[in-house]
Amino acid sequence: MYFKIKNNRLLNDKAGHGSIKKIQQLNTADDSKIVRFHKNLLNLMMRTLGLDIYSVMRVQFLKGFGLGGLAIWLLMG
Repeated sequence: MYFKIKNNRLLNDKAGHGSIKKIQQLNTADDSKIVRFHKNLLNLMMRTLGLDIYSVMRVQFLKGFGLGGLAIWLLMG
């Protein structure tokens, strides 16, 4: 049975020429609980948004930069 992804959902491909989009996942073996939790959170974000690891890391960097800037602005003001 063949499937294709449309709008982040697997659909049955009636023509039989579709393929499943493969998304890289982070390895969580032999990690502490908190590291495993964060890696699983990143894996979930990659699967739901259809992003690769570099795109997720860019989003996380910009989020941290924005929240850090907001925290500094609130503490200085």
